[in-house]
Amino acid sequence: MTYIKKILILCATPLFMACTVQNQDGKSVKQGVYGNVTWLSGNMMPSPDEPRAMEGRPVERQINIYKVVTFNQVQGNAPLFKAIEGKLVKSVKSNAKGFYQCDLDPGVYSVFVLEKNGELFANISNGRGQINPITVQSGNSTKLDIQINYEAAY
Repeated sequence: MTYIKKILILCATPLFMACTVQNQDGKSVKQGVYGNVTWLSGNMMPSPDEPRAMEGRPVERQINIYKVVTFNQVQGNAPLFKAIEGKLVKSVKSNAKGFYQCDLDPGVYSVFVLEKNGELFANISNGRGQINPITVQSGNSTKLDIQINYEAAY
């Protein structure tokens, strides 16, 4: 009987550790968006001769969340936009570890990162022309990790 208990404990331990790791980011948002903001720059191409510049580093940035916007509602060219002609819903900041979170009502939103030069970064769009769209459903939180990569080479 003790042998079976030991096996069960060994099998269950990774499950408890996984739950602990997932909660270390401090996520408390029950309905909205959360994730990590990472800065990437330099050579990101795999190569036997040249090592990758880096895996990225977490950064503090302001995250602006708008009601979903399309390319018809922005000024500038992707991935850096000069202005957004849409309804700003919320702004939050990522912490020193790059983590951010924001409570939101159910709906579809566009997420932009405010860069130091005043431009707004977003490098994803869908087939309908929506820029960096996320969908928040009632009672759920959506994870959106953001890699700021306009100075990276692939």
